[in-house]
Amino acid sequence: MTTRRNVASRAVLALAGLVGLGVANDRGPRVARDPGPRRVVLYGRNWHTSTGRPGELPTEGDRITVRGDLLGAEGGDVVGEFVAAGFAIGGGSHPAQAERLELHTFKLRDGTIIGSGTAGQLDGAFAILGGTGKYAGARGTYVARQSHHDFGGDGSAEFVLTLTA
Repeated sequence: MTTRRNVASRAVLALAGLVGLGVANDRGPRVARDPGPRRVVLYGRNWHTSTGRPGELPTEGDRITVRGDLLGAEGGDVVGEFVAAGFAIGGGSHPAQAERLELHTFKLRDGTIIGSGTAGQLDGAFAILGGTGKYAGARGTYVARQSHHDFGGDGSAEFVLTLTA
């Protein structure tokens, strides 16, 4: 048997449900706000490059591999390893004249960061393509300054990363 009280109770309950849905849609789930870009600086040491021709600078079309230790602070403890593969897209009689297309992998304790770009004049601008572990879905850019031991440098590197995701 339907009474006025039952009808009124159901109407109030339905209205409360609709209001609740409206509030949930307005506010959405509580997700941590994006704190904005995060800057990370990594340093490198023992920077070695292989071109397949020891002692010779790369010429256009040469494949290049790079390997070195990553440090969290200049002169600090090792926090990971850097590996790269690339191709010379220009050449010259001095390393500063050689331009390269490079694919970088930063192998860190809590995941990897993958980047790609071009380098020349001993530095370059790169895009962060993604990552794994803590860096899954990473995006952003970075500037790399590399002083390749095998090209007459001191074997050091510096990476200034701006992570946006």
